[in-house]
Amino acid sequence: MNEIILEILFIAVLILINGLFSMTEIAVVSARRVRLAGAAAAGDAGAEAAVAIQEKPERFLSTVQIGITLVGVLSGAFGGALLADEIAEVVSIVPAFASYAQPIGFGVIIVIITFFSLVIGELVPKNIALNRPEKIASLFSRPMNTISWITSPVVWVLSQSTALVLKIFRIREASDAAITEDEIKAHIAHGTEIGVLEKTEQELIESVIRLDDRQVTAIMTSRMKIMWLDLDDDTETNRRKLIDSPYSRLPVGRGTLDNIIGIVKSRDLLSHVLVGGELQIENVLKQPVFVPETLTALELLETFRKSHTLTAMVIDEFGGVVGIVTMNDVLEAIVGDLPTSQTSDARVVMRDDGSMLLDGELLADDFQKLLDLSDFPGDEHGTYQTVAGFVLARLEKLPVEGEKFEWEGYVFEVIDMDGRRIDKVLASRIPEATPE
Repeated sequence: MNEIILEILFIAVLILINGLFSMTEIAVVSARRVRLAGAAAAGDAGAEAAVAIQEKPERFLSTVQIGITLVGVLSGAFGGALLADEIAEVVSIVPAFASYAQPIGFGVIIVIITFFSLVIGELVPKNIALNRPEKIASLFSRPMNTISWITSPVVWVLSQSTALVLKIFRIREASDAAITEDEIKAHIAHGTEIGVLEKTEQELIESVIRLDDRQVTAIMTSRMKIMWLDLDDDTETNRRKLIDSPYSRLPVGRGTLDNIIGIVKSRDLLSHVLVGGELQIENVLKQPVFVPETLTALELLETFRKSHTLTAMVIDEFGGVVGIVTMNDVLEAIVGDLPTSQTSDARVVMRDDGSMLLDGELLADDFQKLLDLSDFPGDEHGTYQTVAGFVLARLEKLPVEGEKFEWEGYVFEVIDMDGRRIDKVLASRIPEATPE
């Protein structure tokens, strides 16, 4: 009886050891390196060991495999022999099964050991590791390093053999794959789901990430809407423009908008006049900053930082001015419309009938989120940046007021044209047909 108890204990210990190896392996592989690095920086030696293992996992994985394989061999060689004999004696009592008693005994033991090996030695430990990967990895990484040191000769042989086989089959060692933008967004969304981030924080982070995907033309004020001062105009005309302008900074040119010579601050002009000076715009001009229309919003932000300015003129490949962009435009691309002294219509007006009145300059990606659409036709090539560009891409011509088209379950109608510029577009859901 004592021998049977020892055999049961021996099998139980092997299963538990197998479970520890499996749990540690899954924990180290699935643990987030950022959290481990943070714990290591705070002085957690176990987390530091786990980070080191993640950086070079080959030795660790070989050690785990040696342990699991050794446990399996011992279980198969010594596990359950006495128990199988005991079960065979019980089975042999039945005359019909007497001749098969030994195979039946071994079969029953194999089923029992396999069941407990799967549940206690694999499934339960792995689920524990997946639920608390960082904690488990920190707890067992240092003991695993000790085992790795003890088994280092065997580990070295296995590592070299593995490398040789990979070399024969011309399989290169995988390098660390770059984290994609979609993976970052997925992690951020998961952080919001579990309560680590607020929804507003998620939206702000995603908006910052999108800055590098947005061209400066998507956030600038277009050429047609630029208010500017012409030095060829008389003083009274420019004074009236300054009074009527809602902007604190205005571009200054001579004769044409393509001949911009500086940027003037209304505050500087006012200070100059208040101390007794005349309205001499040339005396308070700041050197203009020009950026190409191919620049991204993120690159524009870096330009503003280096040039210590908040306003830039956007030019095309021929040197013509296509728009003006400010730091306020960059901030609006991140947080949405900001309140200003300029009174303007909302970019999106939700109507009582469920339709939406859209400003032609509403950004395409904001419009895309509003309609909950995966993509726009042609948008992957960057052919347009706004709702107006979307309408032009669909119609392939300059529309007239009242012109309509259908797309993705919506009817789009051009409500207002400002010259050749699409000012307002009405988007209405196409009602579903009711079965007769």
